[in-house]
Amino acid sequence: MQPTATDDHLEPTQSADVLALAVRAATHDGVRPLSEQTVLDVRRLPGSPSGEAHTTHLVVEQNPDTPRPGVIAYAHVEHSDPPAAEIVVDPDHRHDGHGRALATEVLERWPGTRFWAHGDLPAAKALFKSLGLDSVRDLWQMTRPLRGEWSELPEVDLPEGFTVRPFEIGRDEQRWLDVNARSFADHPEQGRMTLADLQERTSEPWFDPQGFLLIEEGEDLAAFHWTKVEPAEPGHSVPTSGEVYVVGVDPAYQGRGLGKVTTLVGLHHLRNRGLGSATLYVEGDNDPALATYHRLGFERSAIDVMYAAPATT
Repeated sequence: MQPTATDDHLEPTQSADVLALAVRAATHDGVRPLSEQTVLDVRRLPGSPSGEAHTTHLVVEQNPDTPRPGVIAYAHVEHSDPPAAEIVVDPDHRHDGHGRALATEVLERWPGTRFWAHGDLPAAKALFKSLGLDSVRDLWQMTRPLRGEWSELPEVDLPEGFTVRPFEIGRDEQRWLDVNARSFADHPEQGRMTLADLQERTSEPWFDPQGFLLIEEGEDLAAFHWTKVEPAEPGHSVPTSGEVYVVGVDPAYQGRGLGKVTTLVGLHHLRNRGLGSATLYVEGDNDPALATYHRLGFERSAIDVMYAAPATT
C-alpha cells in the first residue's frame, strides 16, 4: 500500500480516520503522536482558510473490504523552511514498513525535511537513525505539582505600576500578536503566529479568556501568560492538569524580573482552578528558561526530539 498525498485539506472521512488513529496511538504509547498545530490542520475542512504554512497530508489506507478499513498510517508535512514532518502508524499495523515508507516518501519529495519524534520512542528513534538522520533539537516537557507535598508556590509580587487582567476578544488580538512576535522572534513556530492562528485557538473548546493573562504597565502590554486546560481525561470528572501554554515578555521589558512573575501569575491561576499539576514545553538548549523553571519546581517529564540529515560542510 503506497502513501497518497493531499495538499492542505483532508476529506472529512480521512480527517476523522487520522484523528481516531492518533487517539489509538496515544493510548498505546502514552504519548500524543501529533502536535496541536497538526491536529488543527487535520481537522481543517475543505473550503476553510489554511494556516500560514502550506501543508501536505500523506495517508496509507486499508482496502475497503478489510475488517477495519480506513487510515492506518499518516504523515503531516508543514512546508516551512526547512519542512517539518510528523508520522503516526496504527499500533495494529506496525512492523509492516508503513513508517519507513512514509518517511522515505517525504524525504524523496522534500529533501531536508525534519521529523518530530514525540516522546522519542525507541521505534521512531531506530527508524530515523536508520535513515541517516541525527537529533538536532530537543523540546522538553516539564511538570510540577500544584497540590500536596512540594507544591508550595511563591507569592506573586508584581513590580509597582504593573497590573494583570484577562485577554479580551476583539480588543487585544493585534497588540498581543505584536508582543508575541517580538518575544519569540527567534522561535521557529511561536514567533510566526498569525491572526488566523490566534483565532483558530481562541475558538477551541478549551479556550478560556480568564486564563489568558496580560500584564500591563499603563497602556503597554509588557508580558503575558496564556494557560491551557483541556477537557477531563477518560475516568476523571474534572481536569487534573493544566498547561503553561505560552509565557512571553516584550524585549523592551526584559531584565526586570517579569519572566518569573508572569509564570507565577499563571501557576496561581491554575492552582486556584483546583488542578493538581502544571506542565510546560521548553527548548532543551534554553538554559536561562530551564534554570527559571527548575527554580519554580519543574522537572523534566518527557521529551520530543527533532531528527534531520547531518549538516554538510
